[in-house]
Amino acid sequence: MGEFKAKKVLVTGASSGIGWHTARQFAAQGANVIAQYNHNEAGGKSLLKHGVVAVVQADLSSSAGVAPLVAAVGDHFAGRVDVLVNNAGGLVERKRIAEMDEALWDRVMNVNLKSVFLVTRAFLPAMLERKDGVIVNVASIAGRHGGGPGAVAYATSKGALITFTKGLSKECAA
Repeated sequence: MGEFKAKKVLVTGASSGIGWHTARQFAAQGANVIAQYNHNEAGGKSLLKHGVVAVVQADLSSSAGVAPLVAAVGDHFAGRVDVLVNNAGGLVERKRIAEMDEALWDRVMNVNLKSVFLVTRAFLPAMLERKDGVIVNVASIAGRHGGGPGAVAYATSKGALITFTKGLSKECAA
């Protein structure tokens, strides 16, 4: 239980599924956890019963949307994040490429890729300065094999996320 005791952990996309269970497990291991959600308020707030310090609503698809998350980390963790779990994302809508409009493509890229860039950019400089911190980006097998019918935008965004993670590692890891 001691490995994460008192660590400051931020989990995005934590109102259900992988993110919810990740936030809950970190809290169970003694970490101080802030959980972010966008739409599922009940799911996000349910984490408060499981030891999560704070739950923050934020649309991470723009810099302005990341601001409430940065403020919460400032208020609860004095700006420090030891572990960042970029889990926010989703299929958004299943549409074949011939039927997809630019707005849907942009929504998928924003929720699955741009959000990771923006959140990472917000917290990475302090990690680099301290020479300490961990970033976990949650991708999908679809990013490796292309996904199913109507999931080309999702699969593309997750493939790009895999590449982003590898590039970030080369740029920042010792």
